Amino acid sequence: MVADILIKNGKCMTMEDKQVKILDWVAIEADRIVACGDGTDYEQIIDEDTLIIDAKSCTVLPGFIDSHFHVVQTALNSVSLDLSNATTHDEVGELVKQAAMLSPGKQIRGIRLKGQQLKENTMPTRALLDKYCNDVPVWINSYEYQVSVLNTYAMLYFKIPFTTTGIELDEHQMPTGVFYKQANSVLRENILKNIPDSARLEAVGGIMEGLMANGITTVNAMEGGALYSDKDAEFIYEHAKEFPVDMALFYQTMNLEKIRSMNLNRVGGCLYIDGTLGARNAALSFEYADCPETMGSLCLQQQELDDFVLKCYQNNFQLALYTIGDRAIEAALIAHERALYQTGKKGLRHRLEHVELVNDDQIKRANKMGIIFSMQPTYEYYWGGPNKMYAQRIGEKYKTTNPFKKIVESGICVCGGSDSDVTEAIPLLGIYSAVNHPVEKHRVSLYEAIRMFTCNGAFALFEEDKKGTLTVGKLADIVVLDCDIFSIRSEDIKNVRVVATIKSGEIMHSV
Repeated sequence: MVADILIKNGKCMTMEDKQVKILDWVAIEADRIVACGDGTDYEQIIDEDTLIIDAKSCTVLPGFIDSHFHVVQTALNSVSLDLSNATTHDEVGELVKQAAMLSPGKQIRGIRLKGQQLKENTMPTRALLDKYCNDVPVWINSYEYQVSVLNTYAMLYFKIPFTTTGIELDEHQMPTGVFYKQANSVLRENILKNIPDSARLEAVGGIMEGLMANGITTVNAMEGGALYSDKDAEFIYEHAKEFPVDMALFYQTMNLEKIRSMNLNRVGGCLYIDGTLGARNAALSFEYADCPETMGSLCLQQQELDDFVLKCYQNNFQLALYTIGDRAIEAALIAHERALYQTGKKGLRHRLEHVELVNDDQIKRANKMGIIFSMQPTYEYYWGGPNKMYAQRIGEKYKTTNPFKKIVESGICVCGGSDSDVTEAIPLLGIYSAVNHPVEKHRVSLYEAIRMFTCNGAFALFEEDKKGTLTVGKLADIVVLDCDIFSIRSEDIKNVRVVATIKSGEIMHSV
């Protein structure tokens, strides 16, 4: 045996156990890790053709796994107008105007607009957009896709019936151009299904370099369904192997016949049980602090959810359900408890996605059933703490959001994701956010945070035998960092960079 690549002088974190294990070197042949160890034992398996990477005492980790990633939407948004830094309605309008001038005659798609960040604290209307652009369709998405805004040209162009539930009306009962709920879903579906796959192929190809630069070697592709397009899921199903990053498809549909016909063994992702805290439609057991008498809503009746979950158990499908508010988490757990009672099946590694407002009793019950929590630590970076969105929406209860330490200590497997492109696909920022949770008692150790994006991510995909740790025989999915991440201050973790990414034995990124 002769290694093709040797990474030496590293702090190679194997991530094999809950206790830290560090080796000096890792050897790769073809697409596999073939040896690893300490000292200079590697000398007998290298020759003049072996590529040597000197890690210079920096941390070496398994390739990062992003456990919640909207691939097609991230890709399409990468070529859209970013409105995330806009702070007023007029600023939004000016950005739209500039985009129209740069691409005359072309439809404008604005993304990541944060209504609560705007001075007016509301989404702009078609009247405002018309002032800046009235001769091409303008479609603006809120950062979490729950709200769309159209100018008048777009309202006429996309032909959404004005009687659809969720179209905001002004005092004269005329549409303001703001779309919520069903109207937003219908609008998004109508637009996205008409995007050709050639555009998807080009856009997805365009984001690969960025993923590799951030050390991502596997993503859980959350595609299709409400707010998205089934064409996205079908695209990933057909084309996933054409890209260097591994993509595990989670088809966001309740059509289990379709899942069976595609020979998939999992279903869900953003199968919405409720909405978001930002849009105030996450289902809570208490009132929103900034909107009394509002508690959010459930997207499914309990019986409908029970029946669907039971069918997933009966068909041995791993199920991922979107749950943010405690009332949605409760509905999901009840459905799982009933299905588990009827079938006795416990090894399907079902998942709850997001799980932002989980209580102690729910943690205990989820752990008992072996349910995985797929969580997004970066939410706390952007929305956590006393002066950000969580506190605005739920007041002092912001202190209870994303209680990572409590969940991990209960024994639940937590896998980490970005929810890209709701937040950036940067696992090191997610790791930073889990270690530096604004509420100190919810912080986890650096090692545990890294587990979320490596071995736990592999376990959540039933892929722990092939990836997630630096183990002989597993895929050579490896990242090299620019420092020893365990020797720096916790607040500096967000500044750490990936200097090399190896995917299945090929160097895909190097600086």
